[in-house]
Amino acid sequence: MSSSSNELWSIFDARRVKAPELRGLDAFFNTFRGYFRNRRPVLQRLRQQTGRVLLLEPDIHNLGATHFREAVAECRDLARLGKLVGPAMDRAVAITREACLRAIGKRPYDVQIMGALAMCEGAIAEMATGEGKTITASLSASIWAWQGKPVHVITVNDYLVQRDAEEMGPVYEMLGHKVGHVVHETSHEERVDHYRRNVVYCTSKELVADFLRDQLALGQLRNSTQTAVQFLNGGTLRGSLMVPGLFKAIVDEADSVLIDEAVTPLIISNSPDDNVNAPMYQAADALAQQLEPDRDFTIDWTVRSIDLTPSGQRKLDALSDDGSGFWKGKRRREEVVTSALTARHCYVRDEQYLIDPEEQTIQIIDEFTGRVMADRSWRHGLHQAIEVKEGVKVTSDKENLARISFQRFFRQYKQMGGMTGTSWEAAGEIWQIYHLPVVRIPTNQPCIRRQLPTRVFGTMDQKWEAVVNRICELNEKKVPVLVGTRSVLASEEVSKRLDARQIPHQVLNASQTAQEAFIVSQAGLPKQITVATNMAGRGTDIKLARDVAAAGGLHVISTEPHGSGRVDRQLYGRAARQGDPGSAQMFTSLEDDLFVRHAKFLRKLKSAIGKKRLIKLAQDRAEHMARFNRKQILKQDDWMDESLPF
Repeated sequence: MSSSSNELWSIFDARRVKAPELRGLDAFFNTFRGYFRNRRPVLQRLRQQTGRVLLLEPDIHNLGATHFREAVAECRDLARLGKLVGPAMDRAVAITREACLRAIGKRPYDVQIMGALAMCEGAIAEMATGEGKTITASLSASIWAWQGKPVHVITVNDYLVQRDAEEMGPVYEMLGHKVGHVVHETSHEERVDHYRRNVVYCTSKELVADFLRDQLALGQLRNSTQTAVQFLNGGTLRGSLMVPGLFKAIVDEADSVLIDEAVTPLIISNSPDDNVNAPMYQAADALAQQLEPDRDFTIDWTVRSIDLTPSGQRKLDALSDDGSGFWKGKRRREEVVTSALTARHCYVRDEQYLIDPEEQTIQIIDEFTGRVMADRSWRHGLHQAIEVKEGVKVTSDKENLARISFQRFFRQYKQMGGMTGTSWEAAGEIWQIYHLPVVRIPTNQPCIRRQLPTRVFGTMDQKWEAVVNRICELNEKKVPVLVGTRSVLASEEVSKRLDARQIPHQVLNASQTAQEAFIVSQAGLPKQITVATNMAGRGTDIKLARDVAAAGGLHVISTEPHGSGRVDRQLYGRAARQGDPGSAQMFTSLEDDLFVRHAKFLRKLKSAIGKKRLIKLAQDRAEHMARFNRKQILKQDDWMDESLPF
């Protein structure tokens, strides 16, 4: 049988979707098991194992180059036999630690060893920002790769994919591995080569898209029996497959990839050159502009949806009563007009999307990361409705060829580990979906960040004025400031007010991702002011200049609470890394999106409830709704696993 056939079998054999949703007593005992797994005293055991690894350091460090290569080969042989356990595992970890020192001059800290051990056991390691997760991932990836199957290291953007693969490449080479990386510009031929290397760095988007393209290339082949018959009959594939199986994965920023983006469907589609439905979307927009809020339609801000009232339905019937074509169908015309209303009233430019200045196209902004989601579009006519609203070219309706949600995709791995700065709040959900426990790894140095009291204002204008006053106050003391905003629009509002006061600053938002790493790396300089959307710059260290520590370190200002407290904690974690001084504070107003959507009436009781309680209640409601949506998608995924061939 050809190697192509063997690769196909690997793909089929790698499909190990977790069991569907449990019910009744099964669900209760599974939840209880997850609760126990997440709270078992695992840290003491990891510390003891790390201690044993450290005791091996003198012997490993004194090995000459030849003996070191022999030790690496021995570890590889034991791993492939499934015997890399106990003392052999301790020695393997010590060898990977020594490889880091010899290859890049960095000896992993004790906590990095603990994090790597936790991931090797199939857990999510919660490690604070700045604790060196790049090196931690390389330790566990190297150990897994010795087993002979590709290990996928998933990270959040192409810059980090290329940077981490290049920085850690010498370590992998010393341990006998070939490292590959896949970014948006990687050609098909290069992808085929890189996916077959021992360790492959990539983003979830590129990996899932390549997996779907492979499914299209397989045609009607859906299991190993069909594959064998196909090749025995002399059949061939339509091109080379890219991803030879899903075996082991290490997910960086695991909470973002596995939870926040979990329900996002990745769709492979084709688009006709001409959009014959463009006049329909334009006509729907014209009708939508004749309907009045509250009277003809209502807005549910919680989920950003529009509902036509009986009055609106009658008015729409009268306005579209030409008796021909598309508009004869009541349901169809109401759907397309509702999309037009949603685009006009619920989606704001520079918050949910922006317009590419060169291509004049609509680009979606990821509300969790603040980054542009390239090549993504909304479904059910919403994207075209926004294009009509903004007066750009209306793109064609796409024909879906293949689709899969990220959570359904990642449930196919035989073994998976991950790391992030904030996952404990989502530990229960991570267990329910992926059966992965969360292990909280201590910091290498004590965290001395000062959390200043939250300030709440009645209006947006009052909030922005207070934010800028605080920035100016800190700037006079030469304290570097990182200002976190939820949207491009908010970052530009802060920038405009700073410009009015002639305060130099840097802006990092979804339209400037090419400069992201450089801007963030400079955020620790004296008097440096960096205004950034959400968690732009994740993965890039902010190193303090020499005299900044004496001034109190980096100060982080959050200008709005996010739908999840995890994201607020990620932002605060940019200050006071590795024992550095630092501080953080939140500024918010009762007109912020979180309160408008999830605490519209509760905000009137701010004095009675208290500001901290108000934020927590609003975030609890937002997280409850997000969990509900993910649960519904999970049910759909389970149905697809039971009903569809892949």
